[in-house]
Amino acid sequence: MSGAASRPGGTTFLTRLRVAAAVAAAWILIAIVLGAQASLGAVLSGAAPTPLGRAVILALVQTVPWIPITLAVMALAIRFPVSRSHWGRPVLIHLAAAMVLAFAANALVVLGYWIVGGSFQSLTVLVREGARWTALRLHVALMIYAAILALTQAVRYYRETQEGRLRLARMEGQLARARLQALNAQMRPHFLFNTLHTIGHLWRTGRDDEAEAALDHLGNLFHKVHRSTNELEVPLGEELAMVREYLAIETARFRDRLAARVEAPDEVLEWKVPPLILQPLVENAVRHGLSAASTAGTIEVTAVAENGSLRLRVRDDGPGIAASSPQPGSGTGLTNTRERLAQLYGERARLEIASTPATGTTVTVTIPREPRP
Repeated sequence: MSGAASRPGGTTFLTRLRVAAAVAAAWILIAIVLGAQASLGAVLSGAAPTPLGRAVILALVQTVPWIPITLAVMALAIRFPVSRSHWGRPVLIHLAAAMVLAFAANALVVLGYWIVGGSFQSLTVLVREGARWTALRLHVALMIYAAILALTQAVRYYRETQEGRLRLARMEGQLARARLQALNAQMRPHFLFNTLHTIGHLWRTGRDDEAEAALDHLGNLFHKVHRSTNELEVPLGEELAMVREYLAIETARFRDRLAARVEAPDEVLEWKVPPLILQPLVENAVRHGLSAASTAGTIEVTAVAENGSLRLRVRDDGPGIAASSPQPGSGTGLTNTRERLAQLYGERARLEIASTPATGTTVTVTIPREPRP
């Protein structure tokens, strides 16, 4: 759409034009129905038949004047709405407007009959006849006015309600997005602190070469983390690449004690997941699976598509969560993960933990294909 129609003023004009066209079409349809009814009624009653075309023209004479009157009533209904808390002044205005517009409609009807009959009289006669017909048919005019007023207010109330709901939904969406961004940002220092702690441990134990290699991994990680945590979702392939970098650092720290495996079929690598969704799970696996045990251990990270959802599993064969850890955590990682899943997917996402001393710990995250509406 170009030109005036693309601007707010042009859009408003087109909307008003469509409303005017709909009002005109409605009154013309009423005239056609009334004309057909009058023509058929004359035939059924045995009276002198009235040709359908003439009957429709006479009906149009009575209905067409109500097209501008209807538009005027709608404008007044929008300008002076009647509400429970504010009705006194609007009611008086509408009563006065109903009287004036009723006279205008009947005067236009009289003028229409003059046009059809080809006989015009003076303005004084037009005013007098308009007033007479207004007095005779005032109740009809008032009912039409009231119906238009009620319908206009009902449509306006519905639109305002829908707009209010849209605004509320938009605000809720903005708040949810802000919350997710805050949670993502919270993961960044949490994760980097743990990684720096690992590198510090390498240096303190005299393993300078491994510490420098770990710093290279950290540089790669920092770039990826900074980029990913500015998004609400990232491809799973990027998330797994960060996990591999992190596990390379931990493998250097634990040397031969840690065996790590990260596996995912190609068809799930583009699946969107929250950034750093696996990171706290892998950190917990290192803390509870290796740090709490004196023997070698294995950490497995896998991703599969099952029943239309993505299942991410982080498994270690350590002594389980219940065992005491030399590196107790604050619980920020898992709490954050649960909150982000709830914010982004609602009840369709799950985080399940199974841990026993005999089999270690398995954490499973189930993520649907799309975020919640």
